[in-house]
Amino acid sequence: MSTQLKNSGELTLKKKTLTPVIDCDIHPNPRSYNDLLPYMNDYWRDYMVDCKFVGIFPGVPPLTLVTNAGHRTDAIPPEGGMSCSSLPFFREQVADKYNYAIGILNPDSTFNLAASPQAEMATNLAAAYNDWQIDKWLSKDPSLRGTVVVASQDPIAAAREIDRVGSHPQIVQVGLSIRCPYGGWGSKRYQPIWEAAVRNGLIVNFHVSSPGGLFKDGYEANYGAESQTNNGLTFQAAISSIVFGGVLEKYQDLKMVFVEGGFGWVPNLMYTMDTHWRMLVREVPWVKRPPSQQVREQLWFGTQPLIEPERPEDFKHMIQLIEMIGEDKIVFASDYPHFTFDAPQAALAKYPPHIRNKILYENALELFGFPKTLVNV
Repeated sequence: MSTQLKNSGELTLKKKTLTPVIDCDIHPNPRSYNDLLPYMNDYWRDYMVDCKFVGIFPGVPPLTLVTNAGHRTDAIPPEGGMSCSSLPFFREQVADKYNYAIGILNPDSTFNLAASPQAEMATNLAAAYNDWQIDKWLSKDPSLRGTVVVASQDPIAAAREIDRVGSHPQIVQVGLSIRCPYGGWGSKRYQPIWEAAVRNGLIVNFHVSSPGGLFKDGYEANYGAESQTNNGLTFQAAISSIVFGGVLEKYQDLKMVFVEGGFGWVPNLMYTMDTHWRMLVREVPWVKRPPSQQVREQLWFGTQPLIEPERPEDFKHMIQLIEMIGEDKIVFASDYPHFTFDAPQAALAKYPPHIRNKILYENALELFGFPKTLVNV
């Protein structure tokens, strides 16, 4: 229970006054990386002990961040450890305080595993993260949902891992880095991942990732602020590859959500892809539907980082952007425990109630197929 609430009666009263929330971007950590060792086989456990997990996440951080290494300063649990490494403290600090109905976990830093050229090591570490996530978080809180961590530089092994844990009742998505280890996401080499996601009824989640290692695509930067700003460009490049590579045409049951890249650029990307598709359609005859139609039918976008216009008179354009993409296509993402965390009700306070409710919980209910009984409005 939150320290700001005196008793369970106050907590119940507070929840009744807050819009329920489905948070699509929560990043749990082990207290230390050694907590992952029990979930590894003997060989890789010995390997990790010897290497002390040094160099596991290539390119992290690519640039120094003076904001407490990118984390909220108050997110470290009282007993110590990494930020968001305590389920009770997470519930106290965030879930209970903001009336979370469902929280979707995406273990921190794992979206950079695919940057490692040591594919076998990364594959085994991904499996350890999955078993740790299920054991320490999902099994202890029925309101949580999880992400299959994979090392996508080996798509066959990634598909096996999706099949191994994808049927768990609380697993709802496959987690991928927005940067691609080899080529672009539209390449046929990644078809085993799409097929495994569809086979297990899972959403594919693309999360912002850092440059380095195998991640050759993207945009070089000299400063942290520059790198953060460029994230939206990497998301656009990935979606363009997916669309023109025919992924969404071949797998029309596949649904994807893109988080921590914003969404203000989406209308321009849709219409730019439409323009060039019409002019060059003979080059990509497998793309049957207009790219904008594919985006509206199969892609969703997280709020993080939510645009907050400096000029109040510009806020009306935020509503227009959402309407151009589709009111049903934006889901809430807090990014906890990172310093860019958005408190859900406050972040969306200026939005019309019908759009605010769609973003905070209705759209995610539909996207993930959650029972409506999970959200007590």
